[in-house]
Amino acid sequence: MFRQKKPPKWTRILRNGLYLVVGDAMVAFAVTYFYIPNDLMVGGATGFALILYRMLGIDTALTVFVFNLLLMIAGAVFVGRQFLIYTALGSMIYPLCLKVFDLLRIAPPQIEDMMIRIVCAAILVGVGVGFVIKGGGSTGGSDELAVILNKLFSLPVTTVITVFDMGVLCVAFLFSSLQSVIYSIITLLIEMFVMNRVLLSGKGQVQFFIVTKKPEEVRQMLLRRANAGVTLVKIQTGYLGENSDALLCVIPTRKLHKTQEWIHDIDERAFITISEIREVRGNGFSYEQIPMPAPAERG
Repeated sequence: MFRQKKPPKWTRILRNGLYLVVGDAMVAFAVTYFYIPNDLMVGGATGFALILYRMLGIDTALTVFVFNLLLMIAGAVFVGRQFLIYTALGSMIYPLCLKVFDLLRIAPPQIEDMMIRIVCAAILVGVGVGFVIKGGGSTGGSDELAVILNKLFSLPVTTVITVFDMGVLCVAFLFSSLQSVIYSIITLLIEMFVMNRVLLSGKGQVQFFIVTKKPEEVRQMLLRRANAGVTLVKIQTGYLGENSDALLCVIPTRKLHKTQEWIHDIDERAFITISEIREVRGNGFSYEQIPMPAPAERG
């Protein structure tokens, strides 16, 4: 039997709340001290609302409120009530942080190089939004829509946010200078890359596919020395048509080079392919690993 590893409920709530507060504060800081002073355009619900205001004169605050309200209702229906709670919390923390930074009236950082400003803005927003999503919430707008579509259709969160925000920026091109649009697109691309790394942090693994003349020795090494699970795969060699065993194994990236050395210590002519894995779920990863039996217990 496998028992899913879950921390105590109160620690999960505390952790998620911390993610929301820190993430919203980082995004608000970036918008206040980097986006607005440098005329960088904003994607998501805010950018969409600004476009409607310029085109049709519709009140920006009303558009954002209605847009986020509809997404919150959809999130409650398709994702769950917990998502609604965290989203509502994030929707309150984010404007509060914006107001606090505005009242502080601290001068924006004096950075002459525009590209450095862009990188700073993108890193702050990418990490901030990544934290908010890891906390199970949303700042509203495109990231809220992304969480819902990820739940319904398994679409990647960062892909949905990128497509939506790029669409907003493309329309905003009609109302802004070419230079401002280009800078904003560069900022968005860096932001999405950073957010993706934050969301996948701690989940990166590598997959070994090993063809060897000593499959049992390599299997024992992987199970006991590398402390990793192994799957045996029946194969037939393409050149000689011989039946053989191959081994499939997923391990943390930090064990990559040491595991390679151990395999080649056993069979220096072993054929190995190594692939990067973005995320792994299942036995031994999102579930506890079965304790290894002693060799004598195997039948």
